[in-house]
Amino acid sequence: MRIRKTPLTARRFCAALAGAALVSAAAPSAAKAGDVSLKATYAISIAGLTVGRVDVKSSFDGNSYDAVIKGSTSGPSRIVSDASASMSGSGKFVGSRVLPASFQMVTLEGGFSTHVSIAMRGGAVTTVTALPPLIQADDRVPVTPQHKKDVVDPLGAFIVPLDRQGVPSGHRACARTVRVFDGWTRYDVPLYYKETKAIDGDATSYSGRIIVCGARFVPVAGHRSSRKAVQDMANNKRLEVWLAPVGGAPILVPYRILIGTDMGDLIIMATRFVTDGAPSRHAALE
Repeated sequence: MRIRKTPLTARRFCAALAGAALVSAAAPSAAKAGDVSLKATYAISIAGLTVGRVDVKSSFDGNSYDAVIKGSTSGPSRIVSDASASMSGSGKFVGSRVLPASFQMVTLEGGFSTHVSIAMRGGAVTTVTALPPLIQADDRVPVTPQHKKDVVDPLGAFIVPLDRQGVPSGHRACARTVRVFDGWTRYDVPLYYKETKAIDGDATSYSGRIIVCGARFVPVAGHRSSRKAVQDMANNKRLEVWLAPVGGAPILVPYRILIGTDMGDLIIMATRFVTDGAPSRHAALE
């Protein structure tokens, strides 16, 4: 979702950080998830002011997944910017990898729209449409065919297969780098372990242990190297994602995301987290 006055690089990173970061928690081999669904709602705030919400609906059937994410501005922010966004995608698990098959994203704000459609096979992009196209610029780093291999799309990266249910060790979950292609740009997200927390939620939210991973943003291709927004994100040390398990399936998903901006911290936080109509409540197995 576009957030007015937030740099474009930060907006794209915000949309993809959860999925990009979460791939890192994959275990050596993935167990079948079974037939499990997750319904979650996330509040988006900047400097403590609520500016939007995101609704997530995912289903996991064996080693395959389908997911839909819809978001919009809310509260006083609608006076300044009436924005909406939707993402959908599908794919499968193979061992520790998430292999997306399709990804779609549409955003709309003030008459300006974007559209991304990506098809993938075996971790490589086979076709991609991203509108509007990037403008030609001398300082833009070109995207090559190699940049579209061994990558994940923003939504497919939300799905994290594990070899068993529960929360893995923090270092095992966080210590790696995720490669993301969003249709326009390629960037890496190196992760590192910060801490493990205990969350005590209500009847429709998550209770249990979560892993807090710190993150960095490393532009690879598609970006303009001289742009201050890109440089600011690359130097941003206030990036983190909290990982929580999905009840009934060996999978991790985002519970909270933090992105520091010059307007204050942008936070995406789960306010509802329900699996198969029941609250997801699990203690760590490790």
